[in-house]
Amino acid sequence: MVSAQENSPYSRYGLGDVVPSQNVVTRAMGGASAAFYDAVTVNFVNPASYARLKYTTFDVGIDYTGRTLKATDPVRSLNSGYLIPSYIQVGLPLMRAKNWGMNFGIRPLTRINYSLQQIGRLPGIDSVATTYNGDGGSYQAYVGTGIGSKNFTVGINAGYTFGSKNYVSERILLNDSVLYEKGKWADSTHFGGIFLHAGAQYATRVSKSVTLKLGAFAQFKNNLNATRNIIRETFVNSATAGEVIKDSVYASTGNKGKIVSPGTYGFGIGLEKDLAWAINAEYSLTQWSDYRYYDEKDQVKDIWLLRLGGSFIPNYKSTGYWGQVQYRAGFYIGSDYVTVNNNLPMYAFTFGAGFPVRKYGYSVYSGQYTTINTAFEIGARGNKSNSLRESFYRISIGLSLSDIWFRKMQYN
Repeated sequence: MVSAQENSPYSRYGLGDVVPSQNVVTRAMGGASAAFYDAVTVNFVNPASYARLKYTTFDVGIDYTGRTLKATDPVRSLNSGYLIPSYIQVGLPLMRAKNWGMNFGIRPLTRINYSLQQIGRLPGIDSVATTYNGDGGSYQAYVGTGIGSKNFTVGINAGYTFGSKNYVSERILLNDSVLYEKGKWADSTHFGGIFLHAGAQYATRVSKSVTLKLGAFAQFKNNLNATRNIIRETFVNSATAGEVIKDSVYASTGNKGKIVSPGTYGFGIGLEKDLAWAINAEYSLTQWSDYRYYDEKDQVKDIWLLRLGGSFIPNYKSTGYWGQVQYRAGFYIGSDYVTVNNNLPMYAFTFGAGFPVRKYGYSVYSGQYTTINTAFEIGARGNKSNSLRESFYRISIGLSLSDIWFRKMQYN
């Protein structure tokens, strides 16, 4: 079966499937971002990196993700694919000489999207068809700043998290002699709240050309204000009007409550030889056991992720184009936070490149660093011990437009 829409049953739990939180640059290197920075890349995972920005950078990314779900009982598979924006942000160097910069933007955090049907039997009834549908997700709008010295920087991100969780279940009872009403159970929740992230980075030369980088970040747990509507009703299908509500059995609207979003904490280390090559590693922990939905727990658990990746430029001193392309690769391994159907191991291999885009031979373009960044991710969630396994691939493209904006013109 093939679907043009995203269909991920595991997105039913928690806040949904987690969208990659890294810039396309670090995403191609396994996502290791804690210790990463450079003068033209906006690394929003660790806001301490904003202090290293030397050029105003407009950064936008999009993702295409393809999934294959394989079930064992009964044996079947479902393919789906979807295209979404990944982030839009602008990084600004406020004071280059004093290592002070800022960033603002918006990005998705999680996605809920699934549609399933289950056929079964009840005593005295020929068959029961139940459909489960869900949609929604969460987003962040943020602003951050980073400041520091030559070796040590700190930074914060603050903003607003918002989103929705919408679940609908429908049951149709089929019987030759008795007519049963068709039932619908709908649960819709909208939420929002302030969040705060913090980070720190340290860099020092270990040789004439090699730099050691250390980094840590904390994305703190936060309480989101929520409003929930619960409806139970019966319906009929009309050939002309589609689904028509017949009777409202129960309705409770405007219910106020809290959703507790978990915190994530990570640290990393990196080595970099000027522009020639770089290696980064990161370990992170997300405390999903803190998650609550109107004081209720869900089938989720704390998770860890280990990320490792690197990059190299074949000949960064070359004036030829291909000698300046930056190639990247990496991987990550860990587990998914959903605990339904046993634990879900998760892993992926990543690779990509940064392609510089600029005109040569014109002095007006000096100081301009425009790059098309790509990242390719191939991975899986679950294994043979899980009755529902998922394999996926993700293609990410980012456009980074960097220049010395707001520069005073000088005349000879």
